[in-house]
Amino acid sequence: MLGLTLFLLAANSAAGPSPELARHVCPNGLEVVVAERHARPLVTAEIAVHSGAMNEPPEYSGLSHLFEHMFFKANREVPDQVSYMARRRELGITGDASTDVERVNYFQTTTRDHFEGMFTFMHAAITGPLFDPGELDRERVVVTGEIDRNESTPGYFLWRETTRHLFAKYPTRKDPLGTRKTVLAATPAMMRTIARRWYVPNNAVLVVVGDVESDEVFRMADSVYADWKKTADPFLSYPVPEPPPLGRSEVVLVEQPVQTFQAQVEWQGPSTGGPTKRDSYVADLLGRLTSDPASRFQRELVDSSSCVRAGFEWEPEHHVGPIVVSAEAAQAKVDVCIRALLAELRAMAEPGFFTEEDRRDAADRAESDLARLRERTSEYAHMLTYFWATRSLEDYGAYVAGLRAVGADDVARFLSAYVLGKPFVFGAMASPNLVAAGVDRKHLENLAGLDGAVRTSADRGGR
Repeated sequence: MLGLTLFLLAANSAAGPSPELARHVCPNGLEVVVAERHARPLVTAEIAVHSGAMNEPPEYSGLSHLFEHMFFKANREVPDQVSYMARRRELGITGDASTDVERVNYFQTTTRDHFEGMFTFMHAAITGPLFDPGELDRERVVVTGEIDRNESTPGYFLWRETTRHLFAKYPTRKDPLGTRKTVLAATPAMMRTIARRWYVPNNAVLVVVGDVESDEVFRMADSVYADWKKTADPFLSYPVPEPPPLGRSEVVLVEQPVQTFQAQVEWQGPSTGGPTKRDSYVADLLGRLTSDPASRFQRELVDSSSCVRAGFEWEPEHHVGPIVVSAEAAQAKVDVCIRALLAELRAMAEPGFFTEEDRRDAADRAESDLARLRERTSEYAHMLTYFWATRSLEDYGAYVAGLRAVGADDVARFLSAYVLGKPFVFGAMASPNLVAAGVDRKHLENLAGLDGAVRTSADRGGR
């Protein structure tokens, strides 16, 4: 496919004809995707790398995130962060970056007349970071500050503990934030290891959206990125270990000074590729079906006042995405909410719970959401790199059709395969007073239908 240019028609838009995506593969393996949008003289360029928490053993936990921060520091063309930010201002650039489980993305937006300058400026930052020790020391403080902010939110502890138990053998590969210990121990040599392994053109995509011509962008990419050397597939040398199946169900209880009771029941769900790819569409559709305020799921759980909030989510990932069913309840209604939630999960597999009209409306909403995201150059670029990293760009083109193909039998089969009767982690967060009043681990085990033989965790407290 070297040097190949092809076109992919995106998912049909409810708002009108879809824009065409032009795709090109540079000689070094860098994939370039262009969506021409000439209505306004703005351009967003986004580079994503197929990396993140999934590539992190314990000693590297959180370092993909720290690496992301170093993008905005010294590189072979700018001597320090002050110079970097000055050049950004000259080019009128706005932008940022983010780190997930399976994607690190860097994005910048400017006006059409500054596009070429932004393009080369971005190239130097992604291919030539210097990892200056002084700048790395200062950035550790910034990243550990993000950890502090997360730990000031009680819900973070519930997410962290539940995730650690759901993926107990490789928990760091599901946690992009990492820990203070690993961030503070990071060295320039470790940053260079990340760059050498994962920041290679054949493990990256460059997406450009806005007032540009695709052929022009392809020529620039071939020229500007020619010095970025292709390597062997990094996932052959450093494969991501698949998490082993969850053996038994368990309860994880987190005590925090909260006013309501919160629960997250989690299962290991499908992956976005391989034999479970079709199930990924079912999982996404279920999330949309249950989030509809008019759905039976919301009426029975929230409108009935059994729960304050309830939801069903699945995280698209190549390496076993988690299924999360969440609920929040007033302290006096913990039992009512959890019993209703578990009963509703069983009922979801019954014929007629979701009608054909329900499924069609959910797919229509997905189609509309994609159309709205395409209205802004930056959001469109984010969406494309997210599909590239967690699914594929071909799946972006087929996404709405995949949702429309889900039938009632698919929903029942999915729930039987992944949820009903399958091992789970019941994560709960309650105040110390509520635990002392009897909503303790044993009580939650009984609510969840677990017997005394089930493996349970020790009660977990916050900071």
